[in-house]
Amino acid sequence: MPEKKTISFNLWTEPWMEVETLDGKIESMGIETCLLNAHDYRAVFATSPLVVVGIHRLLIAILQFIFDPQKKSELQKMWHAEKFPDQRIHSFAKEYAERFDIFSEKQPFLQSGDIPIEAGKGTKPVAYLAPEIPAGTAVTHYRHGESDDQIFCPACAARGMVTIPAFATSGGAGIKPSINGVPPIYILPGGKNLFESLVASLTRPERQPEVASKKRDDVWWTRKPIVKKADEIKEVGYLHSLTFPARRVRLHPEKIFSNCSQCGAATEWGVQKMVFEMGESRPKDAPSWFDPFAAYRIDSQKGPTPVRPVEGKAAWREFAALFLNVKPVEATGRKGKQIITKRPRILEQIAELEMKDLPLIYPFRCVGLRTDMKAKIFEWMDASFDVPLAILRDDVLALEARDAIDFASECRGVITYTFREYFGGKAKKSEKHLAVKNRMEKAFWISLAEPFRKFILKLTDPVRHDEALKEWAGIVVNEARNAFEVAIESTGDDTATLAQRVKAEKWSHIRLNIKRKEYLHE
Repeated sequence: MPEKKTISFNLWTEPWMEVETLDGKIESMGIETCLLNAHDYRAVFATSPLVVVGIHRLLIAILQFIFDPQKKSELQKMWHAEKFPDQRIHSFAKEYAERFDIFSEKQPFLQSGDIPIEAGKGTKPVAYLAPEIPAGTAVTHYRHGESDDQIFCPACAARGMVTIPAFATSGGAGIKPSINGVPPIYILPGGKNLFESLVASLTRPERQPEVASKKRDDVWWTRKPIVKKADEIKEVGYLHSLTFPARRVRLHPEKIFSNCSQCGAATEWGVQKMVFEMGESRPKDAPSWFDPFAAYRIDSQKGPTPVRPVEGKAAWREFAALFLNVKPVEATGRKGKQIITKRPRILEQIAELEMKDLPLIYPFRCVGLRTDMKAKIFEWMDASFDVPLAILRDDVLALEARDAIDFASECRGVITYTFREYFGGKAKKSEKHLAVKNRMEKAFWISLAEPFRKFILKLTDPVRHDEALKEWAGIVVNEARNAFEVAIESTGDDTATLAQRVKAEKWSHIRLNIKRKEYLHE
């Protein structure tokens, strides 16, 4: 008979998650150490931003379970404490720490304990836990390799497991995404340390999804450690959503004495194979689920969809949808149709806090996974923004920030229209220089990313407010001109083309100046 596996790897105590210390060092630790000393760490660290989100949401689920703040005053009291109380963390550990062992025979963490720990039939490569690695029919477009060659150490296997609730996406027939559908862009509040980031992420009941069950909340450490295959769950609580087992998984550890394919560390035990099947999902006709850390576009005809990464769209262009309390009507060309944006509810809660020591400029991290809305995974998005609290609270400032983004879009429209007008071919619809036009637009948007961040900070300064508007207008127009001039240089240098270039440059300048005057109301 084969030797029975006796390995244990408990995420509560074993070093598996990494954090950055206040002096810039990286340390590895378990959940308990992290929570007890969160005030001494800067942030969760991982090479994959998806892992950062997964760990953050797991820590939030634990803290939400322990403290369950009901009032604004309770959150403010926690903030002023400047650290989590040791006794509350130890009390949780005494009752639930055993539920965090990923190799437990009967109740493995985030896995189905009814599946044997020894590998049998129907296994898949452990590479399925890392979206950036191609595995089976799951294709990634920026990395190649053999999925069967992958060996994950226990820590890397754990990091992959915690990404499933937030980032499990469609994967073929019968394989549905997790609780939030095709993954949205998640907004993670920051702070001067990890403690502030976690406290800012705790939600009062009114900021949690309205449809979240109040009767039943199957957070992982209180539920039966069984995940039924393709199980539709009608009632989902908020804590359940943060640890949502969208896949029915069972890791098969082996005594392997090798190096981890992910982190390169030597490991006695490794995981190459696992059971990885469809797990839980909500019914197709279930009411919309509004995750507190995601923004939504609400179509008056089709309903809400999360704000997700879009190919070629710079993260700063989603600033209005992600952070601003405005309801822009987007032109759709269809009578009676309107789209409004709804920023993450966690931002509403932060904007409501009234504390003298709350940062005037608040850091946020935005992480998303771009897919084809099905099984193909293209890239992840990871962007940071320093957002003044004033712009979260002041509707007028929010509207001005949104108008600034719209102005940039209008200027992009000017150079695109003018380029097509003069270099689109006789039929005007020809895409003779499509690649040149696309490069022009991309260069324009990239050039505005850093100026926009500076603009937002200046906009909320009463002394520099008017200066910020004029400066932004000048930067946008200049960058549009630069991008246009570089583009038309690629169209040719024969006599006829040179004449077209002179006309095109003249009219692009005229039209951009008109837009600038309209924006500044001159």
